[in-house]
Amino acid sequence: MTRILDRIDEPAQLRKFSLSELKQLADEIREVIISTVNKNGGHMASNLGVVELTIALHRVFESPKDKIVWDTSNQCYTHKLLTGRRDNFCSIRTHGGLSGFLEPRESSHDAYCAGHAGTAPSIALGYALGAQLRGETNHAVAILGDGALTAGLSYEGLNNIVQHKPGNLMVILNDNGMSISENIGWLTRWRDKMALHPDYLSIVQRSRQFADRFSQADVIYRLAKRLKDSLQGLIIPSMFWEEMGFKYLGPIDGHNIHELESIMTIAKGYTEKPPLIHVITEKGKGYPPAEQDPIKYHQPASPNGASSSAPTYSQVFASTLIRLMQEDERYVAISAAMLEGTALSKVRTKFPKRVFDVGIAEQHAVTMAAGMAKAGLRPFVAIYSTFLQRSFDQIAHDVCLQDLPVVLAVDRAGLVGEDGKTHQGVFDISYLRCLPNIVIAAPKDENELQHLVYTSARHTGAMAIRYPRGNGLGVPMDPVLREIPLGTGEIIREGSDVTIIALGSTVYPSLQAADTLAQEGIECTVVNARFVKPLDNALILSASAKTGRVLTVEENTLEGGFGSAVAELLACSGINVRLDRLGIPDEFIEHGPQSKLREILGLDSAGIVQRIKATFPGLSKSRVYSRV
Repeated sequence: MTRILDRIDEPAQLRKFSLSELKQLADEIREVIISTVNKNGGHMASNLGVVELTIALHRVFESPKDKIVWDTSNQCYTHKLLTGRRDNFCSIRTHGGLSGFLEPRESSHDAYCAGHAGTAPSIALGYALGAQLRGETNHAVAILGDGALTAGLSYEGLNNIVQHKPGNLMVILNDNGMSISENIGWLTRWRDKMALHPDYLSIVQRSRQFADRFSQADVIYRLAKRLKDSLQGLIIPSMFWEEMGFKYLGPIDGHNIHELESIMTIAKGYTEKPPLIHVITEKGKGYPPAEQDPIKYHQPASPNGASSSAPTYSQVFASTLIRLMQEDERYVAISAAMLEGTALSKVRTKFPKRVFDVGIAEQHAVTMAAGMAKAGLRPFVAIYSTFLQRSFDQIAHDVCLQDLPVVLAVDRAGLVGEDGKTHQGVFDISYLRCLPNIVIAAPKDENELQHLVYTSARHTGAMAIRYPRGNGLGVPMDPVLREIPLGTGEIIREGSDVTIIALGSTVYPSLQAADTLAQEGIECTVVNARFVKPLDNALILSASAKTGRVLTVEENTLEGGFGSAVAELLACSGINVRLDRLGIPDEFIEHGPQSKLREILGLDSAGIVQRIKATFPGLSKSRVYSRV
């Protein structure tokens, strides 16, 4: 039998289907999402939770004329299936295929490319005001996850929405009690009370039964209002939203298409106050493994990913931190809704009172760490590189300006792979290197990482340690932690023709490139820089002067990155060397496997070999022998 999904090429076609057909469509969409994510990896639980909500949105609003703005936008899979990308959906998150986030270059139905939380209210308000100023009647809808209500930017946008009262904007609070980790804060306590309250459970069940029999908007609206009135004042602080300036509607069963559609249709007519529809959804809906463990199935790993028995860099960081915390009670750890991703969940199991998850609030995490440091503690703040961008001012003003001992564990630094351009961690060296009072380091492998973590714990100021996504290299781990003198690199291969100064994850590919070049008679010195700030000036200058030819290699943008630091040093030294820099070009890098992206960018061993031959032509075996 032909799937209903196969009959949908544009979202406007959804309006011709009956309730029973829409339920079948929701089941078909879940089947596609589950099978595709199990094959490609990606965001599963969050997408399974918004299937009915997405269908209802596209039945009520006229995309792309009306702008549907998904906060973070990793829950866009149903949206993509309904907006002409069904046949290509199997390519999602693969190199050259569909993005796992909204991507306006793919479709006019994708309003905005967002990979960071808290942006939807501000973007939707901008769309709404823009439409008004152009004399248009377009609507804008901001779908805001409850996890995003831990982000300060969300409240800035919401506050401005009630100030402007645009009349063509709707906010939908998609409340599933989760961000990536379990959610925190006041809204979670509110939701837990409501979700377990017998009155709520009873009324939700009755509303589903009733909606199956009647689809009239006024009947559904009265039922939803009855739900609200029966609980209001008992456990739901709807007055918060009302006093803030919104017209609060809810809570609404987020898996009841007709109830959702009816409330949205009515809310479109509100002009005195911006409507806020509170929708209750279940993350992982329709897939028992994801329902039971929405954290694990938020983003299950791709089965096509590289397998390794070595621990991940995140796990090595966490294991080292546990050793430190066992020795000194001053050490504490902070995460911004990434306990599992940064492996701090393992640390919290050991030290539940000394690990803090602040939600999606990177700015607050860093400033809180500064306060902790002022109080005599030694905080470690573990945040992905892409999200740490959001706390630049706090790092500058609250940590470095105060010269405080805060350690930034910059996880997922460098190329992250399939999450793509919103998540590539390729700017942190550039935005951290310009700040005074901070040390910046990058380990060449997991063994060096544990020693740098130990070193940072003994440093009296701020220190950032950047390390990549994924497994380590499987090198032996020293049983005893040792302190590495700040600003010291090491020569790990001697050569007389070219000096390769590599940082972090590029050290071993540089060594492999040197081995390949040696077979052709080109001998390379390979330097593990280890520190970006301070540089090992003496080592770099000596190694550079020895060969007169230098290539720096890094997984960071070339603008203001590690290579720029070396160039500045060489420019001031007066040494006559020919310098080339290999790194991330001045562009946003699309999604694809890490290995594939490194190959394309020339950051693997073959690319380094090619770059050296192109930059320094004329090197040959005979020339090498003549110099000996």
